[in-house]
Amino acid sequence: MSANRKPLKRSIIIGCTVFIVLLCLILSVLTYTTYTRSLYRSYEARMTDIIEYVESHIDVDDLAQCIDTGVESEKFKEMMTFMDGIMEDFDVHYLYIVKPVEYEDSYVMMNIFSADTAQGRLEDPDGYYLGMLLHDDYELKDVLLYKEAMEKDGIVFFKNVSIWGYDYTGLLTLVDSKGDRVAALGVDFDVYELQRSIRAFTIVNVALIVILGCLFMGMFLLWMNRNVSEPITRLERSVVAFASSAHDQKDPEKLKYDDPDIHTQNEVESLSNAMSQMSLDMKKYVRNILDAEGVVEDMKTKVNQMDMVVYQDALTHVKNKAWYDMTEERVNGDIQAGTARFGILMADLNNLKKINDNYGHDHGNDYITGACHHICVTYQHSPVVRVGGDEFVVILENSDYDHREELLAEIKEVFNKACSDAWKDPWEKYSCAFGMAVYEQGKDRTMEDVFKRADSIMYRDKQNSKMARQS
Repeated sequence: MSANRKPLKRSIIIGCTVFIVLLCLILSVLTYTTYTRSLYRSYEARMTDIIEYVESHIDVDDLAQCIDTGVESEKFKEMMTFMDGIMEDFDVHYLYIVKPVEYEDSYVMMNIFSADTAQGRLEDPDGYYLGMLLHDDYELKDVLLYKEAMEKDGIVFFKNVSIWGYDYTGLLTLVDSKGDRVAALGVDFDVYELQRSIRAFTIVNVALIVILGCLFMGMFLLWMNRNVSEPITRLERSVVAFASSAHDQKDPEKLKYDDPDIHTQNEVESLSNAMSQMSLDMKKYVRNILDAEGVVEDMKTKVNQMDMVVYQDALTHVKNKAWYDMTEERVNGDIQAGTARFGILMADLNNLKKINDNYGHDHGNDYITGACHHICVTYQHSPVVRVGGDEFVVILENSDYDHREELLAEIKEVFNKACSDAWKDPWEKYSCAFGMAVYEQGKDRTMEDVFKRADSIMYRDKQNSKMARQS
């Protein structure tokens, strides 16, 4: 048998590997997206707390007046100190108040206040002042982004790329008592810090998923190898070896199945047990078939022996009258079907009674068997039938039918020589009268019609022989 193109063990390993890789990939993506979403939500909650806390300490009406006049009030200075304190206490990237304003048919960002830490104030004491236009710090698209955010209610969150870095911004519009949108309070967290946190968390989780996946795959493959693939491989070897040895095997004792001895306590063990039982059943079945064949052969032998007894002449061992009668039915069927093609030769022995009377029946039997032998030798391709004590019939068929005239002359010559041989014993001087007739379609309705014509010709030959001897 040809080797498997896709062995089960290899298919299981490939399948497990693909499954684990896909599982790790899916879990990694889910972990990344879930953690990212969760982290951003946590930052949004933190930013919301900071913005709401700072907004509660801002007098928006006073802030509006400061923006209009460009003069810092006491409340404005208190707000500055408070927001600087927030920068010291909370790990934020930027905390500020800005306002997009029109400038030369466009928009530019106006600085209201940018909080800073004590260290930052020492390094840059002037910093950004109230009413300062930040032409170079914000691109127009960023200014428009802030302007659009200020038109919305509540805190708006968005990612913001500027000269200060890549930040995640939370922006709240400050509205005075008149309902005017005065400025925007913003807080920024560094996105790179968020991404580093996400990346570190993802790497740790992916590594854990991969390790667990490899452990699971290893344990699964070990279990599969022990309980499925290895037992099936052993079972396959046993079945293939049994199938190879059983091919055209007629000796049941050589039908040996090598039991792989599987004890997995699952379907594989049941299959192995079934194969073992099936091999025993096959062995028993083959033995029964061989026994049945032996019985059939014995019956055939007995039937052949019965045929020999029923259809064979006991003395000459040629066909007897019962066989002739059976053959007559077949030939009559051929005549009815229009396929008949045969002839009949009648042979009647002369002087049998004289031999029996003068030399005894044993020599009479010798006379019959000797004459029969000459007939059988001459007509080798046609059945010879003993239909009476001294009468024989030859049903001419095949090449004997085609050469019937030559064979008739030959058999007459054989008997004439035997009869005229002075050195032979009387019971070896065979004499016989012959008569031959051929089936004629349209004239003969049965085989009996042909037989009667042959018998009539034989009778005339016998009479002529007697007259010749008397003269």
